[in-house]
Amino acid sequence: MPRSTTLKDVAEAAGVSISTTSRALADNPAISEETRRRIKKLAKQLNYRPNAQARALRKSKTNTIGVAVPSLINPYYAEMATSIQQEAAARGFATIIANTNENPDELRRSLQVLHNQRVDGMIIVPNEGTEDLVEELHTSGVPVVAVDRELAIDGLICVVSDPSRGMNAAVKHLSEHGHTPIGYLSGPMSTSTGRKRLEAFHEACAEAGLPEQPVYVGGYRQSEGRMGATELLGQGVKALLAGDSMMTIGAIEACQARGIEIGVDIAVIGFDNYPLFELLPKPITIIDQDVAAMAIRALDLVRQQIEEPNRQRLDSTVKGKISTLTQLIVRASSDFDAPATAGGAR
Repeated sequence: MPRSTTLKDVAEAAGVSISTTSRALADNPAISEETRRRIKKLAKQLNYRPNAQARALRKSKTNTIGVAVPSLINPYYAEMATSIQQEAAARGFATIIANTNENPDELRRSLQVLHNQRVDGMIIVPNEGTEDLVEELHTSGVPVVAVDRELAIDGLICVVSDPSRGMNAAVKHLSEHGHTPIGYLSGPMSTSTGRKRLEAFHEACAEAGLPEQPVYVGGYRQSEGRMGATELLGQGVKALLAGDSMMTIGAIEACQARGIEIGVDIAVIGFDNYPLFELLPKPITIIDQDVAAMAIRALDLVRQQIEEPNRQRLDSTVKGKISTLTQLIVRASSDFDAPATAGGAR
Protein backbone atom coordinates (compact mmCIF):
# COMPACT_ATOMS: atom_id res chain seq x y z
CA MET A 1 0.00 0.00 0.00
CA PRO A 2 1.51 3.39 -0.98
CA ARG A 3 2.32 5.82 1.81
CA SER A 4 -0.25 8.56 2.41
CA THR A 5 0.78 12.12 1.70
CA THR A 6 1.67 13.98 4.89
CA LEU A 7 1.57 17.65 5.80
CA LYS A 8 5.39 17.60 5.63
CA ASP A 9 5.23 16.40 1.99
CA VAL A 10 3.00 19.32 1.05
CA ALA A 11 5.25 21.79 2.91
CA GLU A 12 8.36 20.51 1.10
CA ALA A 13 6.63 20.73 -2.28
CA ALA A 14 5.55 24.29 -1.53
CA GLY A 15 8.95 25.29 -0.16
CA VAL A 16 7.48 26.58 3.10
CA SER A 17 7.39 25.45 6.73
CA ILE A 18 4.96 22.90 8.12
CA SER A 19 3.34 25.60 10.27
CA THR A 20 2.75 27.83 7.23
CA THR A 21 1.24 24.89 5.33
CA SER A 22 -1.05 24.01 8.24
CA ARG A 23 -2.24 27.59 8.57
CA ALA A 24 -2.78 27.96 4.83
CA LEU A 25 -4.93 24.83 4.67
CA ALA A 26 -6.91 26.11 7.67
CA ASP A 27 -7.51 29.47 5.87
CA ASN A 28 -5.60 31.40 8.50
CA PRO A 29 -5.67 35.08 7.41
CA ALA A 30 -2.07 35.48 8.61
CA ILE A 31 -1.08 33.67 5.39
CA SER A 32 -1.51 35.63 2.18
CA GLU A 33 -4.35 34.62 -0.10
CA GLU A 34 -1.92 33.85 -2.94
CA THR A 35 0.12 31.50 -0.72
CA ARG A 36 -3.03 29.82 0.61
CA ARG A 37 -4.28 29.25 -2.94
CA ARG A 38 -0.92 27.82 -4.09
CA ILE A 39 -0.60 25.45 -1.11
CA LYS A 40 -4.18 24.22 -1.45
CA LYS A 41 -3.57 23.51 -5.12
CA LEU A 42 -0.41 21.51 -4.30
CA ALA A 43 -2.24 19.61 -1.56
CA LYS A 44 -4.93 18.62 -4.04
CA GLN A 45 -2.34 17.55 -6.63
CA LEU A 46 -0.53 15.44 -4.03
CA ASN A 47 -3.83 13.92 -2.87
CA TYR A 48 -3.30 15.16 0.68
CA ARG A 49 -6.18 14.21 2.98
CA PRO A 50 -6.33 15.68 6.51
CA ASN A 51 -6.98 12.99 9.09
CA ALA A 52 -10.55 13.86 10.06
CA GLN A 53 -10.72 11.03 12.58
CA ALA A 54 -7.61 12.27 14.37
CA ARG A 55 -9.04 15.79 14.44
CA ALA A 56 -12.25 14.52 16.00
CA LEU A 57 -10.33 12.51 18.58
CA ARG A 58 -8.26 15.56 19.52
CA LYS A 59 -11.44 17.38 20.48
CA SER A 60 -12.16 14.84 23.23
CA LYS A 61 -10.11 14.99 26.42
CA THR A 62 -8.34 12.07 28.05
CA ASN A 63 -6.93 14.03 31.03
CA THR A 64 -3.53 12.58 30.18
CA ILE A 65 -0.23 14.36 29.55
CA GLY A 66 2.70 12.74 27.76
CA VAL A 67 6.21 13.37 29.08
CA ALA A 68 9.36 12.52 27.09
CA VAL A 69 12.77 12.77 28.79
CA PRO A 70 16.22 11.65 27.58
CA SER A 71 17.06 9.49 30.61
CA LEU A 72 15.50 8.20 33.79
CA ILE A 73 18.93 7.18 35.11
CA ASN A 74 20.03 10.80 35.11
CA PRO A 75 18.81 12.16 38.49
CA TYR A 76 18.02 15.54 36.95
CA TYR A 77 15.51 14.09 34.48
CA ALA A 78 14.18 11.63 37.03
CA GLU A 79 13.36 14.55 39.32
CA MET A 80 11.84 16.45 36.41
CA ALA A 81 9.55 13.55 35.48
CA THR A 82 8.58 12.96 39.11
CA SER A 83 7.77 16.64 39.68
CA ILE A 84 5.56 16.73 36.57
CA GLN A 85 3.83 13.49 37.54
CA GLN A 86 3.08 14.60 41.10
CA GLU A 87 1.88 18.06 40.13
CA ALA A 88 -0.21 16.70 37.25
CA ALA A 89 -1.90 14.18 39.57
CA ALA A 90 -2.76 16.99 41.99
CA ARG A 91 -4.51 18.75 39.09
CA GLY A 92 -6.44 15.73 37.86
CA PHE A 93 -4.13 14.58 35.04
CA ALA A 94 -2.51 11.21 34.53
CA THR A 95 0.94 11.06 32.90
CA ILE A 96 2.61 8.71 30.43
CA ILE A 97 6.40 8.95 30.72
CA ALA A 98 8.74 7.93 27.89
CA ASN A 99 12.51 7.50 28.20
CA THR A 100 14.11 8.40 24.86
CA ASN A 101 17.73 7.51 25.69
CA GLU A 102 19.13 10.72 24.13
CA ASN A 103 18.16 9.30 20.73
CA PRO A 104 16.23 11.42 18.19
CA ASP A 105 14.71 8.32 16.57
CA GLU A 106 13.45 7.09 19.93
CA LEU A 107 12.00 10.53 20.63
CA ARG A 108 10.17 10.40 17.29
CA ARG A 109 8.73 6.99 18.12
CA SER A 110 7.75 8.14 21.61
CA LEU A 111 5.96 11.23 20.31
CA GLN A 112 4.04 9.15 17.78
CA VAL A 113 3.04 6.64 20.48
CA LEU A 114 1.94 9.43 22.83
CA HIS A 115 -0.07 11.04 20.03
CA ASN A 116 -1.72 7.71 19.24
CA GLN A 117 -2.60 7.39 22.92
CA ARG A 118 -4.53 10.66 22.51
CA VAL A 119 -2.73 12.54 25.25
CA ASP A 120 -4.15 16.03 25.78
CA GLY A 121 -0.70 17.62 25.66
CA MET A 122 3.02 16.87 25.77
CA ILE A 123 6.02 18.08 27.77
CA ILE A 124 9.24 17.09 26.03
CA VAL A 125 12.99 17.44 26.39
CA PRO A 126 13.70 17.65 22.65
CA ASN A 127 16.54 16.37 20.52
CA GLU A 128 17.72 18.36 17.54
CA GLY A 129 16.75 16.60 14.33
CA THR A 130 13.12 16.15 15.42
CA GLU A 131 11.94 19.67 14.55
CA ASP A 132 9.68 18.54 11.70
CA LEU A 133 7.62 16.14 13.83
CA VAL A 134 7.43 18.47 16.83
CA GLU A 135 6.35 21.32 14.54
CA GLU A 136 3.72 19.15 12.87
CA LEU A 137 2.26 18.21 16.27
CA HIS A 138 2.42 21.81 17.45
CA THR A 139 0.77 23.31 14.39
CA SER A 140 -1.91 20.60 14.24
CA GLY A 141 -3.20 21.74 17.59
CA VAL A 142 -1.49 19.42 20.06
CA PRO A 143 -0.33 21.46 23.10
CA VAL A 144 3.44 20.95 23.28
CA VAL A 145 5.92 22.57 25.67
CA ALA A 146 9.66 21.97 25.48
CA VAL A 147 11.62 22.01 28.74
CA ASP A 148 15.37 22.18 29.45
CA ARG A 149 16.24 22.49 25.73
CA GLU A 150 15.12 24.72 22.90
CA LEU A 151 13.96 24.02 19.36
CA ALA A 152 13.71 26.76 16.74
CA ILE A 153 10.00 26.37 16.00
CA ASP A 154 7.75 29.38 15.60
CA GLY A 155 5.40 29.69 18.56
CA LEU A 156 6.72 26.67 20.47
CA ILE A 157 7.08 27.50 24.17
CA CYS A 158 10.41 26.44 25.67
CA VAL A 159 11.15 26.56 29.42
CA VAL A 160 14.92 26.64 29.91
CA SER A 161 17.43 27.76 32.51
CA ASP A 162 19.88 30.60 31.87
CA PRO A 163 23.32 29.30 32.94
CA SER A 164 24.99 32.74 33.02
CA ARG A 165 24.43 33.75 36.64
CA GLY A 166 25.39 30.40 38.10
CA MET A 167 28.38 29.99 35.79
CA ASN A 168 29.70 33.50 36.48
CA ALA A 169 29.47 32.90 40.22
CA ALA A 170 31.19 29.50 39.90
CA VAL A 171 34.15 30.76 37.88
CA LYS A 172 34.55 33.83 40.10
CA HIS A 173 34.45 31.64 43.22
CA LEU A 174 37.10 29.26 41.87
CA SER A 175 39.32 32.09 40.66
CA GLU A 176 39.16 33.98 43.96
CA HIS A 177 40.23 30.85 45.84
CA GLY A 178 43.16 30.25 43.48
CA HIS A 179 41.69 27.12 41.84
CA THR A 180 43.03 27.66 38.33
CA PRO A 181 43.33 26.42 35.70
CA ILE A 182 39.70 25.31 35.63
CA GLY A 183 38.83 22.23 33.58
CA TYR A 184 35.29 22.40 32.17
CA LEU A 185 33.35 19.23 31.34
CA SER A 186 31.00 20.35 28.57
CA GLY A 187 27.86 18.68 27.31
CA PRO A 188 27.41 17.87 23.60
CA MET A 189 27.22 20.62 21.01
CA SER A 190 24.18 18.87 19.52
CA THR A 191 22.05 20.27 22.38
CA SER A 192 21.14 23.87 23.16
CA THR A 193 22.13 23.31 26.80
CA GLY A 194 25.59 22.05 25.84
CA ARG A 195 26.24 25.05 23.60
CA LYS A 196 24.83 27.68 25.94
CA ARG A 197 26.64 26.41 29.04
CA LEU A 198 29.96 26.27 27.19
CA GLU A 199 29.37 29.80 25.91
CA ALA A 200 28.52 30.92 29.46
CA PHE A 201 31.73 29.31 30.77
CA HIS A 202 33.89 31.13 28.21
CA GLU A 203 32.15 34.43 28.99
CA ALA A 204 32.57 33.89 32.74
CA CYS A 205 36.29 33.21 32.32
CA ALA A 206 36.71 36.38 30.26
CA GLU A 207 34.81 38.40 32.88
CA ALA A 208 37.05 36.97 35.61
CA GLY A 209 40.14 37.98 33.62
CA LEU A 210 41.24 34.39 32.99
CA PRO A 211 42.91 33.19 29.82
CA GLU A 212 41.31 30.37 27.82
CA GLN A 213 40.72 27.39 30.12
CA PRO A 214 40.87 23.65 29.27
CA VAL A 215 37.60 22.16 28.01
CA TYR A 216 36.49 18.59 27.37
CA VAL A 217 33.44 18.32 25.10
CA GLY A 218 31.57 15.13 25.86
CA GLY A 219 28.05 13.89 26.53
CA TYR A 220 25.59 13.78 29.37
CA ARG A 221 26.79 10.42 30.68
CA GLN A 222 28.76 9.30 33.72
CA SER A 223 31.34 7.59 31.50
CA GLU A 224 31.92 10.85 29.60
CA GLY A 225 32.44 12.70 32.87
CA ARG A 226 34.95 10.12 34.03
CA MET A 227 36.90 10.15 30.76
CA GLY A 228 36.82 13.93 30.51
CA ALA A 229 37.88 14.47 34.11
CA THR A 230 40.74 11.99 33.72
CA GLU A 231 41.94 13.87 30.63
CA LEU A 232 41.67 17.27 32.31
CA LEU A 233 43.40 16.08 35.48
CA GLY A 234 46.23 14.87 33.28
CA GLN A 235 46.56 18.45 32.00
CA GLY A 236 47.12 19.70 35.55
CA VAL A 237 43.84 21.50 36.23
CA LYS A 238 43.20 22.62 39.82
CA ALA A 239 39.43 22.59 39.53
CA LEU A 240 36.76 20.59 37.69
CA LEU A 241 33.49 22.22 36.67
CA ALA A 242 30.93 19.81 35.22
CA GLY A 243 28.10 20.76 32.87
CA ASP A 244 25.49 18.31 34.21
CA SER A 245 24.83 15.89 37.07
CA MET A 246 25.90 12.68 35.31
CA MET A 247 29.25 14.19 34.30
CA THR A 248 29.63 15.43 37.88
CA ILE A 249 29.29 11.83 39.09
CA GLY A 250 31.90 10.78 36.52
CA ALA A 251 34.28 13.53 37.69
CA ILE A 252 33.95 12.34 41.31
CA GLU A 253 34.66 8.79 40.16
CA ALA A 254 37.78 9.91 38.25
CA CYS A 255 39.16 11.74 41.30
CA GLN A 256 38.60 8.74 43.55
CA ALA A 257 40.27 6.40 41.03
CA ARG A 258 43.40 8.59 41.02
CA GLY A 259 43.49 9.05 44.80
CA ILE A 260 42.81 12.78 44.49
CA GLU A 261 40.92 14.15 47.50
CA ILE A 262 38.07 16.48 46.54
CA GLY A 263 38.02 19.61 48.67
CA VAL A 264 41.71 19.21 49.55
CA ASP A 265 43.71 18.38 46.41
CA ILE A 266 41.21 19.69 43.88
CA ALA A 267 38.08 21.84 43.79
CA VAL A 268 34.95 20.39 42.17
CA ILE A 269 31.73 22.13 41.13
CA GLY A 270 28.86 20.14 39.68
CA PHE A 271 25.54 20.87 38.04
CA ASP A 272 22.08 20.25 39.58
CA ASN A 273 21.17 19.69 43.21
CA TYR A 274 21.50 15.90 43.41
CA PRO A 275 21.01 14.91 47.09
CA LEU A 276 23.89 12.42 47.10
CA PHE A 277 26.32 15.27 46.36
CA GLU A 278 25.76 16.43 49.94
CA LEU A 279 26.69 13.05 51.43
CA LEU A 280 30.36 13.04 50.39
CA PRO A 281 33.05 13.85 52.99
CA LYS A 282 33.40 17.20 51.22
CA PRO A 283 29.91 17.99 49.87
CA ILE A 284 29.87 19.13 46.25
CA THR A 285 29.34 22.78 45.33
CA ILE A 286 26.70 22.94 42.60
CA ILE A 287 25.06 25.20 40.05
CA ASP A 288 21.35 24.72 40.74
CA GLN A 289 18.65 25.07 38.07
CA ASP A 290 15.70 24.29 40.40
CA VAL A 291 14.44 21.54 38.11
CA ALA A 292 11.20 21.11 40.06
CA ALA A 293 10.23 24.75 39.43
CA MET A 294 11.03 24.38 35.71
CA ALA A 295 8.94 21.20 35.50
CA ILE A 296 5.94 22.77 37.24
CA ARG A 297 6.18 25.86 35.02
CA ALA A 298 6.13 23.64 31.92
CA LEU A 299 3.13 21.74 33.28
CA ASP A 300 1.25 24.99 33.97
CA LEU A 301 1.85 26.15 30.42
CA VAL A 302 0.75 22.93 28.73
CA ARG A 303 -2.30 22.75 31.02
CA GLN A 304 -3.32 26.29 30.05
CA GLN A 305 -3.12 25.34 26.38
CA ILE A 306 -5.25 22.25 27.01
CA GLU A 307 -7.89 24.17 28.92
CA GLU A 308 -7.89 27.25 26.67
CA PRO A 309 -7.10 25.89 23.18
CA ASN A 310 -8.47 28.92 21.33
CA ARG A 311 -6.53 31.51 23.30
CA GLN A 312 -4.00 33.23 21.06
CA ARG A 313 -1.46 33.88 23.81
CA LEU A 314 -1.32 32.36 27.27
CA ASP A 315 -0.18 35.68 28.69
CA SER A 316 1.86 38.64 27.57
CA THR A 317 5.14 37.08 28.78
CA VAL A 318 4.83 33.79 26.92
CA LYS A 319 6.41 34.32 23.54
CA GLY A 320 8.66 31.38 22.81
CA LYS A 321 11.47 31.05 25.36
CA ILE A 322 10.98 31.36 29.10
CA SER A 323 14.28 31.52 31.01
CA THR A 324 14.76 30.72 34.68
CA LEU A 325 17.83 31.70 36.69
CA THR A 326 20.61 29.45 37.99
CA GLN A 327 22.42 29.95 41.27
CA LEU A 328 25.65 28.75 42.87
CA ILE A 329 25.35 26.79 46.11
CA VAL A 330 28.80 26.75 47.75
CA ARG A 331 29.92 23.71 49.72
CA ALA A 332 33.18 22.24 50.99
CA SER A 333 34.33 20.73 47.67
CA SER A 334 35.41 24.19 46.47
CA ASP A 335 35.25 26.45 49.52
CA PHE A 336 38.94 26.38 50.43
CA ASP A 337 42.05 28.26 49.33
CA ALA A 338 44.39 26.50 46.94
CA PRO A 339 47.73 25.63 48.59
CA ALA A 340 50.58 28.01 47.89
CA THR A 341 53.33 26.91 45.51
CA ALA A 342 56.99 26.70 46.47
CA GLY A 343 57.44 30.31 45.39
CA GLY A 344 54.67 31.49 47.69
CA ALA A 345 52.10 32.14 44.93
CA ARG A 346 48.99 30.13 44.33
